[in-house]
Amino acid sequence: MGMIDNNTKLATAQLVTAVGDTPSTNVYDSGDANTAEMGQQNNLWVNAVVATTATSAGAATVQAVLQDSADNVTFADAAVGPVVALAGLVAGAPLMLAAPPTGLRRYTRVAWRVGTAALTAGAFSAYISLGIQRNMSRPSGFSVA
Repeated sequence: MGMIDNNTKLATAQLVTAVGDTPSTNVYDSGDANTAEMGQQNNLWVNAVVATTATSAGAATVQAVLQDSADNVTFADAAVGPVVALAGLVAGAPLMLAAPPTGLRRYTRVAWRVGTAALTAGAFSAYISLGIQRNMSRPSGFSVA
């Protein structure tokens, strides 16, 4: 992974707890409606990951949703990641690693879609990069002898 421009950071360890959609703290502005290039670049990727392990009193789920807008007010879903159950919401786990679709409108953000039950803890990060983030810190899940 190369450098990440501050303008392409959509969320950095954003705390999310409520059921429903929580928009990312930042929105990417491509410049104007005629130069909305995000979905037209070959190497751009949307990376959304769990920054802090999530907890819930119930069976919460989280889904990263890429959204776009022409006016930075009314957003629509453009791409959705898989629904991830609470057990999978551990620090470093990917929620969306996808190339943005073509034809995105001027403004782009990620929404964190929490379902089933509210989270009691959990933070998430999302950014646009020139490649897929592959060196994420994840629990090993195995022992070295």
